[in-house]
Amino acid sequence: MFKEAEKTHLQSHQQMKSWTEVQASPVKRAGHQILDCMWVYTYKLDKHHRLIKCKARLVVRGDQQRNITSQDTYAATLAGRSFRMLMAIAAKYDLELKQYDVTNAFVHAAIDREIYMRMPKGYQKPGTLLKVRKALYGLRISPLLWQKEFTATLASIGFQQIPQEPCCMIKDGVIIFFYVDDIIVAYHSKQESEAMKAINRIQEKYACTGGDNLQWFLGVEVMRNRKQKTIQLSQAAYADKISQLASRQDIRHDTPMSGMELRPRSDLAEPSEINRYQRKIGSLLFAAVTTRPDIAFATSRLARFLVNPSTEHQDAADRVLLYLKKTESLALELGRGDGLEVASDASFADNTLDRKSSQGYAIKLFGGLIAWRASKQDTVTTSTTEAELLALSQVAKEAIFTSRLLKELQVNLSNPIITIKCDNTQTIRLVNEDVAKLQTKLRHVDIHNHWLRQEVTRKTIKVEYVPSDNMIADGFTKSLPANKWASFLDQLGLVKRKESPLKEAELEKLQEHLEGLYM
Repeated sequence: MFKEAEKTHLQSHQQMKSWTEVQASPVKRAGHQILDCMWVYTYKLDKHHRLIKCKARLVVRGDQQRNITSQDTYAATLAGRSFRMLMAIAAKYDLELKQYDVTNAFVHAAIDREIYMRMPKGYQKPGTLLKVRKALYGLRISPLLWQKEFTATLASIGFQQIPQEPCCMIKDGVIIFFYVDDIIVAYHSKQESEAMKAINRIQEKYACTGGDNLQWFLGVEVMRNRKQKTIQLSQAAYADKISQLASRQDIRHDTPMSGMELRPRSDLAEPSEINRYQRKIGSLLFAAVTTRPDIAFATSRLARFLVNPSTEHQDAADRVLLYLKKTESLALELGRGDGLEVASDASFADNTLDRKSSQGYAIKLFGGLIAWRASKQDTVTTSTTEAELLALSQVAKEAIFTSRLLKELQVNLSNPIITIKCDNTQTIRLVNEDVAKLQTKLRHVDIHNHWLRQEVTRKTIKVEYVPSDNMIADGFTKSLPANKWASFLDQLGLVKRKESPLKEAELEKLQEHLEGLYM
């Protein structure tokens, strides 16, 4: 069956004119590098574990390429924050969301340099090489070439690239955003005619599948209630999948982390232990930055021990994994609100090893959380006020960026001044210039203070007080006790997901994507 899959794959390359056969001798005399290629095989089983499909893909050994720089290979991908922002906009304005997938996307892009490769195993011809004409899978330059190809196609029909988000383009209210070959078209029903023109142009040039309503994107399930104007984002299937990484399955807690501080390991961990721990944390990070802000603080803390984890760290990671499994029904809900809400917080000198402070922020758009962060500050501060100023400076920059991105997307907020919530009155007074400037010998803190004052004077931002009990960012700076956890989840907008609308075939496709994350 794999032999037939190989032949089918090679036929598609012949149709796309992906390469031409050339004599090997002149290429070798000219000193050109000749790359190897290899077959990558995948297969699909039905629910009875019977083989129903085989796939073969020819991949170039791009790892052998010499003299390649990051400028040659870097291709932007859609930021998670931008995806959630677009979902919040779609929920608020009841936009249509249509999804398309470009078949063999990279091969649609022409190569911009001379590249030669050996013929695939089983199909060699003596004295013959292949001169690559298209951006084959495996080449380090292929993702960038495809991005340039696709954005040029959209630009040719009048779409303009969003400066802050290269993977998002807009024309007459129609928004197209993409992650490699996964394309979403967002538009209001009034713009359906313009949207269909763009879709038809894309389908004329590329072989596409899909056209259905958006139901999953990069392993994230998208569920919407158009009557209530909400969208829920869920990683339930992913949470179930990664729970299998836990060494222990007997841990059951209502919160992801205890309040005890984790200490570094005194001796050296075995390579197998390190690898196992890194797989756990890497898997958790994807959830923490995508739809599960409730594990952001715990995952940030655990990520500090990646190079030498102890049994205590392994158990703590297992606790987060199994917490996710226990709460896999939680989904991040977007909608049900108005405007832009921003908050920042800091926990002064809470890291006893280096006395650096923890900081966190949260940004909500139209009632839904679209950006968050839990991290340790880069420098040591000497007071709570200084720590809060650094945290406030970070979220102010992120909020200003968000505001500019909204303007590029033609979304106008009723209040152009960004209000940032803070629970430290001294910090607020300093920024609002109610008192003399901060007396500090820490130059970097003084710079942040002056910059914040500048933005307040310009009426770009304003800082207002919020009681600590109502501070959403509090859970990004410390491990909250169980009696505060339900309130924190409510502030984050994590709600019990509605029943999945995915059909069996779509669930199989989602499973394929999740399996790809581990290959």
